[in-house]
Amino acid sequence: MKKETIASITTPIGEGGIGVIHVSGPGSLEIVNTVFKGKKLKDLRKAESKRLYYGDICSNSSIVDEVIVNALREQDSYTGEDLVEINCHGGILAVKSILECVVSAGAKEAHWEELASSPLSNNKIDLIQEEALLEIPKAKTKLGVKVLLDQYNGALSSFIQETVEQFEKCENNKELLNDINSKLREILATASFGGAIASPQKLIVTGKPNAGKSTLINALLKEDRLITHEDPGTTRDAIDEMISIDNIPFTIIDTAGIRETDNEVEKLGVLESKKQLREADKIIIVFDNSKPAEKEDIEIVKFIKELKLQKTDKNISISPVLNKADLPGRLELKTLVGKTFKPMSQVSALNGDGLSTLEDNLISEFKEFTKYTPKRPIIFTKRQQEYVSMALRSSEQCIHLIDEDNNTSINYSNYINDLNHNLLLTLHH
Repeated sequence: MKKETIASITTPIGEGGIGVIHVSGPGSLEIVNTVFKGKKLKDLRKAESKRLYYGDICSNSSIVDEVIVNALREQDSYTGEDLVEINCHGGILAVKSILECVVSAGAKEAHWEELASSPLSNNKIDLIQEEALLEIPKAKTKLGVKVLLDQYNGALSSFIQETVEQFEKCENNKELLNDINSKLREILATASFGGAIASPQKLIVTGKPNAGKSTLINALLKEDRLITHEDPGTTRDAIDEMISIDNIPFTIIDTAGIRETDNEVEKLGVLESKKQLREADKIIIVFDNSKPAEKEDIEIVKFIKELKLQKTDKNISISPVLNKADLPGRLELKTLVGKTFKPMSQVSALNGDGLSTLEDNLISEFKEFTKYTPKRPIIFTKRQQEYVSMALRSSEQCIHLIDEDNNTSINYSNYINDLNHNLLLTLHH
């Protein structure tokens, strides 16, 4: 069955000076040739691979836009098929008009994710590289782009392949198995960072009304995005924003707090707050330094302590924040929260004092990675983490058999096969 030629816009529409349309498939050169009028090259089908050509995209003899076309033969294309990259002006009208011209000439319009799946189906890349390719356009920080580009270029894939080759040679060599074990543990230790880069953690801000939650979020955002008011209860809905701390992205969510109320609208806000807290990766509890502990403070601490006990499958980080530290202190935070939550931070969200300490606390688990080493293998999906974890368990079983002097060839061989199988599943479907 003849493969279709697909066309996709691969840059955010209207967000840059240049727009890019990729046309990939066996008919890409012929299809684009019908709408491309080169200034020098008259027939795009005769184009040299990896060479740029200047000209116009035309529709019914009318010029749609002037463009630069990059023709890539299948051996040079990342999709493994003939590929034409059309670089045009970045306006919405220009990009969409060119896509319409190419589709009218015979290409099938496709989402960029369909285009990104072509390299895998054509054996140009493995599954880890495809996952990285799909995540790169969604990366929220420069660090995220660097990490994912390295994985697309084979950093993690090479580590997995090299580990498989080591296992195939190790036989009953405990020293070599221990070395491989250590490497698997080291790579698994990157998963929390890689996951946070690819899927920003949910950072929930809670506290009693008028403790300064919205002011604190505005200070972390470094701009006024949320309404603040001296009257309690201004925030009634969960409001989320994207922030970056030392290139680690977070979805920060301002909640309505938790308190008893007769107001039906506020009750809905409290229910939403509890829902958000249950889904949190990190929680900031904001306390008002200028007032003694009140019933709402106690209720919030109680709820989050219970939540932390329930979430045995998920390590939730809790950061108590004593806000309004510039005012005379009337709240004893250590007595209120005990030893359950730490470290504590004292801040003045209004003046910006103490924010750097709070930010350091929020990204303390990622500090090792923010000074990123290029080409470092990083696990960045749950799927990769699960298969490498299963491989590590098989490796530990092999070592156990050697220690117990019970390593029959059948048992040992089974664990080695399981280990290799799980590692290879990270690379292939």
